Amino acid sequence: MAQAMAQANAALLVQNQQKADEFRGLDRLVRNNPSTFKGRYDPEGAQTWLQGVEKIFRVMVCSDAHKVLFGTHMLADVRSKK
Repeated sequence: MAQAMAQANAALLVQNQQKADEFRGLDRLVRNNPSTFKGRYDPEGAQTWLQGVEKIFRVMVCSDAHKVLFGTHMLADVRSKK
């Protein structure tokens, strides 16, 4: 029983550390002042945005999973607000 509780506590600590790492990573991304992609038809602008975000990711040395999380965070919602 004690071993099971210790394993459960260890798993919770790992989850909490991962969440803290994600928060710190997002904070680091925002401090690098990345542009927000507006989603309009602009192939050249999209490529420029992607290159800028990838440059920040290289400096941050983050995982592919974090790149997806952080990259989608930088996408603007361009749907009309009613």
